[in-house]
Amino acid sequence: MAEVVTQLQNAPHPKKVIAYIDIGEAEEYRVYWDESWSIGNPAWIVGDDPDGWVENYPVAFWAEAWQAIWLEDGGMLDQVGEAGFDGVYLDWVEAYSDENVVEAAQDEGVNPIYAMIEFVSFISENIKDECNHCVVIAQNAAELVEYAEYAATIDGLAQEQVWFDGGADNEPEGDCSLPRTDVDIDSDAYYDSLSPKCQRQFDEFPESTLHVSSEEYLFFLNIAKEKGIPVFTVDYALIPENIAWTYAISRERGFIPFVGNRALDKFIVPVP
Repeated sequence: MAEVVTQLQNAPHPKKVIAYIDIGEAEEYRVYWDESWSIGNPAWIVGDDPDGWVENYPVAFWAEAWQAIWLEDGGMLDQVGEAGFDGVYLDWVEAYSDENVVEAAQDEGVNPIYAMIEFVSFISENIKDECNHCVVIAQNAAELVEYAEYAATIDGLAQEQVWFDGGADNEPEGDCSLPRTDVDIDSDAYYDSLSPKCQRQFDEFPESTLHVSSEEYLFFLNIAKEKGIPVFTVDYALIPENIAWTYAISRERGFIPFVGNRALDKFIVPVP
C-alpha cells in the first residue's frame, strides 16, 4: 500500500492520498474482523446496516475495544500513517443517529452526539500528531457542523446523495432523485416520479436517503461553507443529463462535486 500511495503522490499530476475508514460500522472484510464476531458478540456490535449493506454492522463506537482498534499503538491509524497517507476520510459518522446505536447509548447513559464528536477529535489528534499536513474529511452527518467543536476538528465535509442516490446492492446504480424539498418527502407525486427500481429502494428502506430532502442536506452544507469548511458532494447517477445537472448545481453553490455509480466500480468522466 505504501508503494501505491507514493506512486500517486509522485504522479505527473500529484495527488493527496486519503485513507477511507469506516468509524461507525464494523465490516467483515476488514483486517481487524474476528470470525467469531456477530451482532451482540462483542456487545458493541449492535445491529445490521439499515440501508441493506451486507457484512456491515453499526457499532457502539464509544466502546473502548472499538476505539482501540483505531487509536492504540500499532492500530489502524498508525498503519495509515506508516503507509504515508495524507489523511483520513471518515465514513459512518452518522452512526450516532442509528436507532440501534441510540438504544445502546441510552442503556449506557451515553450522549451519542458528543461521543461521536469526541471520537472524531481523538482520530484527528492521532493523525495530526504525526503528520502536520494531514487532513480529516468527514462523510455525511452534515448536521454536526452546527457544533463548533466538531467544525473545528474536521478539514472537509463530504455529503453523499445530496441530489441522487442508488441501492446498496447497486440496483439501481443511481439516478434515484431525492425529494427536492421537505414538502416533497414521502408525497405521492414524489413516489410516482421514481423508477420502479427506485420505488423498491424507497419501499424496502424507510430510513433511507429517499426519505430525506436535498433541501435538508443543503441547509447544513451551507453552514459548513459559511464556516470555511470545504464541501464535497458525492452523488450517484449515470444518465448524462443528471450527471451534467449535478456538477453544475453543486459548483454553483461553491461545492466540489463527484458523480459515480453506487458501487463506485465505474469511472464516469466528470463534466468540465
